[in-house]
Amino acid sequence: MASEESFVVLVHHRGSIKRKTRSGVKFTDKDPFCIVVNPTTSYDDLVRSVLMKLGLKGAKRVKKFFYRIPVTILHDTVKYDCLTIGSDEDLQVMFLCRRQFPEVRTPELLAKLIDVVSSSGGSNQNTTNVATAAGSSSRAAVASSSVPVYEPAVQLVASPSFAVDLNDGMQCLSTYVTV
Repeated sequence: MASEESFVVLVHHRGSIKRKTRSGVKFTDKDPFCIVVNPTTSYDDLVRSVLMKLGLKGAKRVKKFFYRIPVTILHDTVKYDCLTIGSDEDLQVMFLCRRQFPEVRTPELLAKLIDVVSSSGGSNQNTTNVATAAGSSSRAAVASSSVPVYEPAVQLVASPSFAVDLNDGMQCLSTYVTV
């Protein structure tokens, strides 16, 4: 059955999202790699596959994926936008688009990777904020083992079409268009 066939996905992990190109959205990365998925692949399986392929399991985690989603095809030109993938349901959109747009042979993802916070509370990247204790804006919240509690420093601005992560400036569609 065609819907159960495995296929290749090109994964970018060091690049960024370039907008306003002739094709709409483009991922910039000089060192992408491929993984094999099928329509039964879960979001957690995808995350595991990417981290294993990079040899970064335990050192990094996937904050989110961006999918280069085809939105229109006119003659031989495919226009793309960007969809954030953060769940099994979001991942199903990629599988549906692959069936709807057979002209797009290889789906593309951009994996946004961040450092895993060590058990001592340290991290090599400043992508987390120390949570403050309830009712205090100056004291860090401390667990019973005296380790600071960390929470992601993500500020999303919601609108009908876009979700913006103000920390890294990337914009992507939070909804998709059915063609």
